[in-house]
Amino acid sequence: MSEWLLPHMHLCKHKAGEVLFRKGDVADKIVYVASGKLKLQGIDHFIGPGELIGEIGLFSPEKVRTLTVVCDTDCELYQMTDEQIHRLYYQNPKLGFFFMRLIVERLLRDVKRGAIEPGTV
Repeated sequence: MSEWLLPHMHLCKHKAGEVLFRKGDVADKIVYVASGKLKLQGIDHFIGPGELIGEIGLFSPEKVRTLTVVCDTDCELYQMTDEQIHRLYYQNPKLGFFFMRLIVERLLRDVKRGAIEPGTV
């Protein structure tokens, strides 16, 4: 992730076992993992340091979480609200391309893993 986003994000610490968000919750922020590991329940996948999560729900028409995410270990996470993202986008339109590439990369990975049926994306 580009380091230029971090100064716009808020640091939050979470303990192992904490639920970060649940499937169906309103998606109103993205999260960057500075340290620790998150588990995506239901697909047995982990998100580690240097990765972003929450962008698919944030940019979906329904704005809801697609998975439950739990802290597998103690974590230091940086968060940014959708309002902050919109403001930052107007200051730096490259942000839109950053998120578009990230979402396409995630969707293609899910297709390869079999979590999404080919042709439905």
